[in-house]
Amino acid sequence: MRTKLTTALLVIFICIGMGSYAQFSNLIVFTQENEPFTIVVNGVQQNPSPETNIKITGLNAPSYKVRLHFQNPGLADIDKTVYLTPESEASYQVLKNNKGVWVIRIMGSVPIDEATQPVTGQDIYGYSTTPRLSNTTVTQTTTIQTGGMPGMGSVTFSTTQTNANSGMTITTESNGMEDRNRTRENDHEGTRDNHMERRQDNDQDRDMDRDREDYSGPRGCPRPMGTHSFEEALESIRSKTFANTKLTIAKQVVGANCLRCKQVKEIMKLFTFESDKLEFAKFAYKYTWDIKNYFLLNDAFEFESSVDELNRFINGNR
Repeated sequence: MRTKLTTALLVIFICIGMGSYAQFSNLIVFTQENEPFTIVVNGVQQNPSPETNIKITGLNAPSYKVRLHFQNPGLADIDKTVYLTPESEASYQVLKNNKGVWVIRIMGSVPIDEATQPVTGQDIYGYSTTPRLSNTTVTQTTTIQTGGMPGMGSVTFSTTQTNANSGMTITTESNGMEDRNRTRENDHEGTRDNHMERRQDNDQDRDMDRDREDYSGPRGCPRPMGTHSFEEALESIRSKTFANTKLTIAKQVVGANCLRCKQVKEIMKLFTFESDKLEFAKFAYKYTWDIKNYFLLNDAFEFESSVDELNRFINGNR
């Protein structure tokens, strides 16, 4: 009996100790373009109503799938994988790129202890696995009036929104023809954004097809990252200040994807220390698509000893 009790107490202390060492991170997503959005993390909506500056706390995984849904129906949703360092606060900005497409860009990451206090207008939510949905109810009435152009009536729509929390009622009226024109414009903008995203995906597929034609050899993984996704991951690594943080994020990116040799080499160039370059090159080997071309990484090293050690590693893992 005493042995069982001692074992049970030991298990409890271990669990408490593990909980005390849990490391959490924060994620900030904001836009200065005055376009409110809701944020969905790993398929779960985190804020109940659209906002422009959101902080999610209590995140303990190295990466999350994020989707932004804009309040403006004319803007397409944005999907992105964000990478987090334990005990850090990462900031991402929502903006238009030079092609006019809405994207999420990493702004930087700092230790939580050094993070600034919440700014005015920022809403903070603890990470939730249960969707936070709006309490707003909508009642719409339509009034048809005669007049306007010959043979056509002028249609006026009256929409009433009631917020269950505040009890506030907002009534808006608009001309049906104007609304239809505005809807067409929003649909056109949304379609244009979708076309641009599809064009980027098609460009990536063409790049991959060319690689398949040019390369015939063993493959370490099934499908390499597209150019657009890789550039976003590269920017996320580049934004980190400390060498060990860069290496951690780089391993997270590679471990969750499949890269070409030239992409592995691009990441290696971000490291200052030879030891970090070598450690990353070894780690990325089994996640590289065209592993027959791994000799291309030799140019990224400064010392011949690093090249020799990498070759020994490859020969031992074939």
